[in-house]
Amino acid sequence: MTAKLEIRLHPEDENMRKIISNCSSITAGYKPTFWCSGTFAQLLWLLIKEQFNLNSVRYKRHPIVFADGGSVCIDIAESEELQETSPIVFFLHTITGSSQTTNGFVKYALRRGWRAIVLNRRGHEHSLTSPKFNLMGDIDDTIAMIRQGKSLFPQASYAAAIGISAGSGQVVSYIGRQREKVDISAAVSICPAYDVSTAFTNLDTSYPKVSALLLKRVKKYFLENNRQILQKQSGFEESLRATKLQEIFQSLSSLAGAEDWQDYLTKNNPMAHYKGNQIPCLVLNSLDDPVCVKDNIPDLREKNYAVVLTRYGSHVAYAEGISGFGSWMERVSMDFLDTCMRLGEEKTAAKTLLAKS
Repeated sequence: MTAKLEIRLHPEDENMRKIISNCSSITAGYKPTFWCSGTFAQLLWLLIKEQFNLNSVRYKRHPIVFADGGSVCIDIAESEELQETSPIVFFLHTITGSSQTTNGFVKYALRRGWRAIVLNRRGHEHSLTSPKFNLMGDIDDTIAMIRQGKSLFPQASYAAAIGISAGSGQVVSYIGRQREKVDISAAVSICPAYDVSTAFTNLDTSYPKVSALLLKRVKKYFLENNRQILQKQSGFEESLRATKLQEIFQSLSSLAGAEDWQDYLTKNNPMAHYKGNQIPCLVLNSLDDPVCVKDNIPDLREKNYAVVLTRYGSHVAYAEGISGFGSWMERVSMDFLDTCMRLGEEKTAAKTLLAKS
């Protein structure tokens, strides 16, 4: 059975309305794999598929070291079929993710003719090299990584970004803060937390077991693995003692360079930046998401955004097809970017023709 969609658009945003109407995978709706359509069945199957995809993509790594000693890296998926003009899609991974956990999506983007570049945040793919890091990602770091990626392929015909889970909020913060200076032309935000001032409180309440698992993973991934460089920093011991995800998120705000929690929200909450966005952005959510829960979803109807809500899909899963190896999330994301690119090219061609006439 095909699950009905709810599509939220600004009533006067004709450009987004045109993009959505030309994106058939959205208008057709989502039909989940019948044997794993449930919330946790989809999530379990997603984890299994990640194991299938481990080490299935070869990357060329480009590290970036910042003035404070902190470091990130961009991983460029290798492919002999791409051209110098091939469009670029930047992937911003999950809260404890990396290039390896994004392999399935990366392979699909390559098959669609896009050059895939994964932006690995501080503490991902390597240990921290400075005591500063941000669970949701740092906008200045993202700016630097995208500029570096574009500089390596100056002839690329187009550039876009896809943020997954924690990376989804970073995409919205990036495009909103950069506004007309943004270095990409379209974006996708998948399963965002929206307002991070309350998002994890809602998760703690709605799915306490899921929250507890994430809390344990965050502590190990960031705090225990980087104890030597972080143990003397304000907020470290408090973070280790945290019993709720919202608690650790707030206590870690000082390690992101914020003066206090309110200062962190002013600089990093996606909802503080989203109204400045100048490019088309698809926001995708499932109402049965056990991580970015439905209580987080505002009635967002802002220009340059299309919010697509499904009944099923779990958290960044959206399995489709009899085998379940297909992903509606991946297909819709790339269809949206292809549509934005095609309509943009048509608009440019029309302007050129008009100028010559």
